[in-house]
Amino acid sequence: MTTSNQMSTALLTEHFRYTPLTLLDDIINTVNELVFRAVNAVEEGLNNAPPESLGFKPTDPNASPESRRDAMQEAKQMEVDNGIVKLESLLNATVDKDFDKFEIYTLRNILAVGHEEEQLAGWVQLEHYKNLDLSRTESTPTPEQAQLQRRKLHETTKLNAMLKAEETRNAAVLEQLRSLMGTDAKPDLSNSPFAFLQQSGASGQPLNQNVQYALSQLPALQLHLAQLKESLQTLPNARGREEDDDSSEAKRRRYLDSQSRKALQRRGVEPENAASLAAGTGRKIGREEVEGMEAVVQALGGADAMRRRGSDDVEE
Repeated sequence: MTTSNQMSTALLTEHFRYTPLTLLDDIINTVNELVFRAVNAVEEGLNNAPPESLGFKPTDPNASPESRRDAMQEAKQMEVDNGIVKLESLLNATVDKDFDKFEIYTLRNILAVGHEEEQLAGWVQLEHYKNLDLSRTESTPTPEQAQLQRRKLHETTKLNAMLKAEETRNAAVLEQLRSLMGTDAKPDLSNSPFAFLQQSGASGQPLNQNVQYALSQLPALQLHLAQLKESLQTLPNARGREEDDDSSEAKRRRYLDSQSRKALQRRGVEPENAASLAAGTGRKIGREEVEGMEAVVQALGGADAMRRRGSDDVEE
């Protein structure tokens, strides 16, 4: 009989994922909590009620009003405390007696697999035991192997939940992108800020096809760029060679450079500031600098005469 009860309890526990006594304990604890709340509510209501409404009367009519009120309050409090203790004990006893009967009836007739003498627990097969051959004991897994498989199942379930959450987020992002592109089920091109990407351009093709074609040509452009860089490294540095040369052209260029610097300095313009302006740094130009640059332009107006004079100086 004990073996039959154990088999029935194990079968129900595996089926419900909790023991039958766990369910009964939760029911009884819930009822006890309700009884506790009811007793507290009754006690609070009696404590807030005045003594006169509960039938208490002053015992000494010759005492002062405050003494009579205190005496009635003390008598009421003593009576309420004694009554609450008796009420709580009575309710607890009633709950224990009635729910003991409920527990016995439930375990025998509801949370049970047949009667004790029928031995039906060994003939019941749960859903997850179907198509399994339990007669082969040599392939029975050890508790360590079962625990390992249980951990793998837990991790797989957690990963599956994470992937489903990621799929939901990706679907929401794709839906937003389709609404922006105007390619959803009900497109509204007037409210789609990027709907122009789906429209045909001057070539008669959608913009996305043109972009894909441009992306396909990027590897060839990168190859040509690498070849150009290699070719540039092989070219001679003609400018540097001219600067190091002592030819008349180099001397003339140096002379014009020095004369331009002197003209700028006489007009109050620093050559470094003029260079930064020429480089396009965006610095604010003052009036004096503008006048100095105009003077330089006028001074360079007779560049031919200056070149001739530079050639005479070189020859001397």
